[in-house]
Amino acid sequence: MPHRYDGRVALVTGAASGIGRATAARLRDEGARVAGLDTAPVDLDGVHGIRCDLRDEEQVTAAVAAAVARFGRLDLLANVAGVAAAARTTDVTLAEWDRILAVNLTGTFLACRSALPHLVATRGAVVNVASLAGVRGWRYSAAYSAAKGGVVALTRALAVEYAPDGVRVACVCPGSVDTPLRRGIVPVPDQDPRLAGHARALLDPPVAEPDEVAAAIAYLGSAEARFATGAVLRLDGGAGV
Repeated sequence: MPHRYDGRVALVTGAASGIGRATAARLRDEGARVAGLDTAPVDLDGVHGIRCDLRDEEQVTAAVAAAVARFGRLDLLANVAGVAAAARTTDVTLAEWDRILAVNLTGTFLACRSALPHLVATRGAVVNVASLAGVRGWRYSAAYSAAKGGVVALTRALAVEYAPDGVRVACVCPGSVDTPLRRGIVPVPDQDPRLAGHARALLDPPVAEPDEVAAAIAYLGSAEARFATGAVLRLDGGAGV
């Protein structure tokens, strides 16, 4: 495995499980010193875990400051944390809408806002995790699709704004990935027959492994992706073609 991150520091949100955990491990194995943010314990050798709820502005500010204080710099922010739920739009409560946008979109914004001054200092990078749901229609996922579409737009805006400062910003848009998040949102057809087709679509291949998404994040955050700022990389096994 290449050591593209020797001497560099990465901050990964959602590092306790799924794509976030795989990303933290991948960056660690490539030589980075890694801080992992999550509301759950980050039980990963060589990764410094920091408890943080991305919906809380003060917690996000403190977590980023703690990571920089520990390691002395910041070179990469990987925004991976996310939540989702499947429901017909007319069944989505305002509380559920707010929760999904708060974690997926507002949390990504808060982490970027806190990290960017440090990334300007190192001419570093941001890699956001959006979703195929953010670039195409995805049934029964209005809140999630809106949030992830917002992440794509935020990525492009920041890429333009921070290009003069030498900070690269890109995002990946995975399709179906075998993670606890995906398994948790697959609806049980017996509970709501209207969602049976959606359940089959989520369960049908192609389904990626978290390590495959982590590899793309590691590339986009590395110096090898110098010319990829503003990139929106779809990782869906051709599902969106």
